Amino acid sequence: MSTAVHDTPTVTLPRGVALGIAFIAGWAIMQLEILGGRVLAPWFGYSVYQWGALIGVVMAALAAGYWLGGKVGDSPRATRFLLAALSISALFVLAVPPFAESFMRPLRALGPGWGAVVATAVLLGVPSVLLATTSPIVIRLTATEFIAKTAGRVYAVSTVGSIGGTFFAAFYVIPELGSRLGHLVAAGLIIVAAAALALSARQVKSLAALVVVSAVLTQIPSSPAPGVILRKETLHNIITVQDAGKHRYLYLNYTWAPQTVMIKNQVLTGIYYDLFLLGPKINDAKTVLFLGSAGGTALKQLTHVYPDLQVTGVDLDPEVVAIADKYFGLAAEPRIRQVAADARWFLTQTGDRYDMIAIDLYVTGHVPFFTTTMEFFRLAHDRLSENGILMMNILSPRPGDDLVGPMVRTARTAFPSTFLVNTGNYILIASKTPLTAEAVKRRLRQETNSAELRRVISRGLSTLRPASADPAWPIFTDDRNDVEFRTFRMLRSGF
Repeated sequence: MSTAVHDTPTVTLPRGVALGIAFIAGWAIMQLEILGGRVLAPWFGYSVYQWGALIGVVMAALAAGYWLGGKVGDSPRATRFLLAALSISALFVLAVPPFAESFMRPLRALGPGWGAVVATAVLLGVPSVLLATTSPIVIRLTATEFIAKTAGRVYAVSTVGSIGGTFFAAFYVIPELGSRLGHLVAAGLIIVAAAALALSARQVKSLAALVVVSAVLTQIPSSPAPGVILRKETLHNIITVQDAGKHRYLYLNYTWAPQTVMIKNQVLTGIYYDLFLLGPKINDAKTVLFLGSAGGTALKQLTHVYPDLQVTGVDLDPEVVAIADKYFGLAAEPRIRQVAADARWFLTQTGDRYDMIAIDLYVTGHVPFFTTTMEFFRLAHDRLSENGILMMNILSPRPGDDLVGPMVRTARTAFPSTFLVNTGNYILIASKTPLTAEAVKRRLRQETNSAELRRVISRGLSTLRPASADPAWPIFTDDRNDVEFRTFRMLRSGF
């Protein structure tokens, strides 16, 4: 029995062409969603809010696209509409690499929640809606009396394409090709689908116009910033190394603040890195574990000031480790051992004990939530020697705000004594054995032969104080932790 409709599409697609278009549309949607995470990261971080925005907006776009495709699919203009939808999607995707930064930058002011939602809608809304119209339209262009069978086949093939696009983007495109080339690949696939449809519908002129405009968009250059000596994408990061005068900077994912600053031919930087030099003076440390080593400026400072110190640096990204060796001079430091590993997993697996654990773990502006919890601090406590201390960088403008306070209270679930030092960022100092602020200051005032260390001690002594733990502040746990949102709120209001 045939199904009556009010209008009849003017073109009937061969089954293979229809399924191929559905497959490519599903593939492209998911590849673009994964790539969208990379485009958003410099402005909204890798956080649950960013991924929530991506998933929610794309699902909303799919719903709108399915509805629109169903509405258009029964009309005579269905084929022309689908060709236009594929063409616009391809052109939009090609425009993302050269123009994304210009509209992402102002949207960051909206904050981590609505900012990420609006940015995702701008970035992925148009292609996601238009590509989602593909499945209902190709069902109508191929279905005869077996509509349910055709629909099931089309949506199954589209879903298989989505699975392929997800794994392809995550495991190959991002680490091997990079997000710019990844967008070109996605656009190229959409153009192939548009070409197949155009040839089936004998719309050669439309296809020629699409190819010409696409070629123009691919020629728009992406100009690197002045002084950039390296830019690459890895599985974990978008990495930039940049020189500006005597300074060398390492940027990971975003460029509005450096991950590492190195001043050539100079030990001290004048920023918070220098404060980690206080640690070995407090407890005569001989071994230091540095979690979040990045370019390694603080590690080099430690080995320069303390001739007998052995330092182990841990960074998640093997490429960052290699760049620290090559561009920041860590390869020339025999007392520094670098390990590419997740910080918490390293603590879980290592059997070593350290006199000092330094923590400077920031990913696109915020600390990974699982390195701020009660469970993490207890794990760090267990990896310290008997008189060990922990030092942790906390990016915050105020001592009693809703970021520093919970961090202090959480650390005190594992450590009996906590202190704060502030010369820009806050450094949390936690001792495995009970200490008073006066005892810490006496140790810091002991004579030292290092002129650099004397300068840092002078700065540190003026701000060192006990860190209180107000019961009103929450304790971060693996189960409940909103440190990402607190950090974004702090960055928006405090700087």
